[in-house]
Amino acid sequence: MNGIHYDTDTTFTMQSMAAPDMVYVRSPFAGHLLHPEDFKTDMIQRLQPDWIMGILIFCLILLAWTQVFYHKRIRQVFRAPFSKRFINQLTRDGNLFKERISVTLGIVYLLCFSLLLYEFNEQILKIDFRIIHGVALFGVIILANLGILTVKVALVQLIGGVFKTRETTYNYLLNLLIFALLTGPLMLGILVLILYLKLPVFLYICLVIFILVFIFRFIRGFFIGLALSKFSYLFLFVYLCSLEILPLLVIIKILLNLAQPAGV
Repeated sequence: MNGIHYDTDTTFTMQSMAAPDMVYVRSPFAGHLLHPEDFKTDMIQRLQPDWIMGILIFCLILLAWTQVFYHKRIRQVFRAPFSKRFINQLTRDGNLFKERISVTLGIVYLLCFSLLLYEFNEQILKIDFRIIHGVALFGVIILANLGILTVKVALVQLIGGVFKTRETTYNYLLNLLIFALLTGPLMLGILVLILYLKLPVFLYICLVIFILVFIFRFIRGFFIGLALSKFSYLFLFVYLCSLEILPLLVIIKILLNLAQPAGV
């Protein structure tokens, strides 16, 4: 028996039954750079009043009605600023001042321009009139625009009667009317973006477009006045500046003075 070879019985070997030590490594998800003070809440944008939606729908209805019944006349109006031939065709087919298309598109222009001024004050100037606000303020803006336009037209006709330039006066007023009818639908499309996206950049884009249209209208008016050979070019330029630019500068100065107490 002593000659039998055997191996050591491992059952008698004292082995540790404990689990091996855990080795911890840093997880890539363990930390972050966000801190509670970094979280900011944005104010909920105020919804537009129902009366603004009503004005937009009303303007769209007027444009649709005009397009259905006077689509040919609309094309003539849109072509008129770019060629004298189209203006002659426009006047030959009828008196634009007495047509329904002028009434509908004129209403669109008045409403859209007044709404643009209202929203410009709401988003940028932020002038607090205290007594009036909302739809009442919008109504005052409409009356102010209508009053300024009436005084302007009456002044042009008065000067035309004094200097006996009725034909040139008619062409000048027709030029004003054509650009007003063109500007209304253009402003309506931009107003939708201004009102519901609430981005001031669209207001500035609309302001740039309005300035370009104003300059183009001013140049057209100057060329209409060139037909008057009995007046010098300097007199004509001063007349147009006094009629077009000076009232606009006065209104801008008044608005800026009212905006200063509001912190603008």
